[in-house]
Amino acid sequence: MGLIKAILALFKAFPALERFFVQVSNAVREANAAQRYEDKLTHIDNAMRIHGLPDDAEVRERQGTDGTPAVSESGVSRTGLHTTSDENNSTP
Repeated sequence: MGLIKAILALFKAFPALERFFVQVSNAVREANAAQRYEDKLTHIDNAMRIHGLPDDAEVRERQGTDGTPAVSESGVSRTGLHTTSDENNSTP
């Protein structure tokens, strides 16, 4: 516990030392994160190689995907609530 207090007192006495320590800490943390990310990408690449990529003949782009929608749009706008008449509910 005394060692931690001594380090904190040193950082308070020399703010530049504290900033340097924080920069080094952040650099180590970023390097570790980058390494984990690369490991994950390598794992995904290896899994794709093991299980095989789909054959180019099976993978095709759908024709007309960027065209008009399958459901035609109506020119009449019909927004609003649906109201029903009820024998017990009379409105003037």
